[in-house]
Amino acid sequence: MKRRTAARRARSSSRQTAVRKPAPQFRVRYSCPTELYDPKSYSHVVEVEGGRLLFVSGQVPVNAQRQLASREFREQVGRVYDNLETVLKSVGAGFENVVKTTNFLTNISQAKVFREVRDARFAHLKTRPASTTIVITALVEPEFLLEIEVIAAVPAR
Repeated sequence: MKRRTAARRARSSSRQTAVRKPAPQFRVRYSCPTELYDPKSYSHVVEVEGGRLLFVSGQVPVNAQRQLASREFREQVGRVYDNLETVLKSVGAGFENVVKTTNFLTNISQAKVFREVRDARFAHLKTRPASTTIVITALVEPEFLLEIEVIAAVPAR
């Protein structure tokens, strides 16, 4: 019978006792604290466990040739959401995976139109992402009236 050295026994023993922890289950939880109002178009808190976060650069109202979609605000909002959908689909995600939106508007008087288009795009969702809307003086191109960036969460690969 061969004798194992102490070092070899220790290596063998550590391999047997090493227990691999299972990856946390992917979960997204949306909530609104009872002490705050319950907004219908967004969530106050979104928690993500056990998944991948996707950070989508701000999208502007241009087509694939970088041409302005329209000078009309409602059409610009629609183009930006089309662009976001394209980007999300390219990584196997969709609006149902969006956990946070940051919206940049150049004119506060357009906020109502913005909300109408956003709410229509998110109407099929059971829960709404966290959201921040900021009014700014201008974007990188003067004809851009808005820009939207999102964070999405999907299961780990």
